[in-house]
Amino acid sequence: MHDYYLTKSDFKVAQTCPTKLYYRKCGYPTLADADEQLSLLADQGYLVEALARTFYPDGRWVGYHKDVESAAWETMEALTDNCTLFEATFISGNKMARVDILVRRGDIFELIEVKAASFNRQENDERIQQGKPNLFRTSRPPDGIISKWQPYLEDVTYQTSILQDVFPRATIVPYLLMPDTSRPCRIDGLHRRFAMRSHHHRPEETLIPASEYVEDPREIRRNPLLVRVNVAAEVEDLLPEVRRQSEVYVNSLIPALKRVKTPLSTACRNCEYRVTDGELRGFHECWGELADVKPHILDLYYVSEAGGRKERLADNLIAQGKAGLLDLPEKELARKDGTTGERARRQRTQIQYTRSNREWASDELGTALDSFTYPLHFVDFETCTPAIPHYRGMRPYDTLAFQWSCHTVSHPGAPARGSAWLQSGDDYPHAHFVGALRRQVGDTGSILVWATHEASVLRQIQAQLSEREGEGSELAVWVGRLLDSGRIIDLNQITLKHYFHPHMSGRTSLKVVADAIWQTNPGIRARFPQYLREDEEALVSPYRALHPVTIGGRDISVIEGLGAIAAYYQMMERTAANATLEAERWRALLLQYCELDTLAMVMVWLHWQELTRQMK
Repeated sequence: MHDYYLTKSDFKVAQTCPTKLYYRKCGYPTLADADEQLSLLADQGYLVEALARTFYPDGRWVGYHKDVESAAWETMEALTDNCTLFEATFISGNKMARVDILVRRGDIFELIEVKAASFNRQENDERIQQGKPNLFRTSRPPDGIISKWQPYLEDVTYQTSILQDVFPRATIVPYLLMPDTSRPCRIDGLHRRFAMRSHHHRPEETLIPASEYVEDPREIRRNPLLVRVNVAAEVEDLLPEVRRQSEVYVNSLIPALKRVKTPLSTACRNCEYRVTDGELRGFHECWGELADVKPHILDLYYVSEAGGRKERLADNLIAQGKAGLLDLPEKELARKDGTTGERARRQRTQIQYTRSNREWASDELGTALDSFTYPLHFVDFETCTPAIPHYRGMRPYDTLAFQWSCHTVSHPGAPARGSAWLQSGDDYPHAHFVGALRRQVGDTGSILVWATHEASVLRQIQAQLSEREGEGSELAVWVGRLLDSGRIIDLNQITLKHYFHPHMSGRTSLKVVADAIWQTNPGIRARFPQYLREDEEALVSPYRALHPVTIGGRDISVIEGLGAIAAYYQMMERTAANATLEAERWRALLLQYCELDTLAMVMVWLHWQELTRQMK
């Protein structure tokens, strides 16, 4: 039997595309299915929820069941005139919602939605004192809601609408409760003061276990890291449209599930139902024969801006039943005055060389490579931005750099020598991180990175170290000199300006570029045989060739950044628990993954050198 209730998660998905509601209710597979556990570990949103509950010591868990009707019945049984409930479940017709925290004081209901979203209370207060709109709204008239906050506010609005239906005479006061990025943490190792718990005596009837703060919460209350923000005005603005949309979605669920047809557009590019295998393929059901067109229009670099943001060139072609990349008229990829910007030039390059199925390198690529100064240091950082700070003095979502990898080429023709640093102790890592990096890259040679991540992280680390006395402040000065030196060179920018391979489509990530070269350059494969593996007679990308490590009876691989963050958390937890063997295995996974990131840059650089020699 289908689930006919429209949940707040259903509503959130449907707001991105109404058709997805049908796929969600029917259990269609998504690209994100395999990443859900990693996401849970990486974003630590469950810790934010646990921290929020510490501010409501009288709170009671209710309705923590899979069965909606049972949860709603238990909620109503527990609802007294003065109470605080966690996960209270309410039903209105075919709409239902579980409220993170509900505080009732007579006819006043405080609906508190906990979100692992960063909010700067200090900045918000300053804006209001200056007579400006709050952080949820644009600073220019009309002060509409900023797009990044729209899903969060629609979520709490949807819940408010249900409570208004159930309690029409009550006053519903909605809040968002979020980490406050303006407040530094006063506790070292705060993230270790939580434990996973189940809230029902029969675990098979519960939802996923929640986390609980297991130490004295009074210290947390004295130094709160969360901020509660009244969003009644925003909810009032959104309520009419949210009610209207929710009725549309409910009508698609009863009396039987039916698909709400949504116009095809470039917004489908990142559809989570764009799976390629299996019988249930949502994207293919929407696009029909157009889904299998190759090369596809959705693979164009910045496809939504093709021809200008106002022209919607790609959407117009899709509406005409054209979904091929080569259907795009190159002459229209220009400004009204006939000139072309950097994105349009990249789009034209992609179309031209995809049509001819040829690799492209600009005449200036060699000059760009010649500008590098030896020794060359190929550098990659692994970082996380924990919602719950790990160290005293850090704020929610401050960057935590836990690993770097470097391959150094000392002079022309020299082999790339690898080095690495990975946090091992549980003390504040950034002084160790920067100190080890300084010893490796010194004060000479180009530092080659992919995109802006490393420079951005160094700026944030510099700011943190500047606030610390002793070695930290000295290292902050060195970081400042490095950032101002011009030594850091972005290979992604060189790719955008000077290189294209048809296998890349519209993407320029390191993994995509390195794999395109790996697939087509046997000389590169011969130089790095440790990553050579075939699967059903097809070459596997170097990242897919990384060896899994057996941990806890499971073979585990780390092949992307989200997995690295989860692995880091696991390594540090195992280290704290003195589970040395498991910690070392997680460590091995991280070292081999980050090592490949810098070796992949070396592969790209070697290939570019080969190309430029051929062009001379």
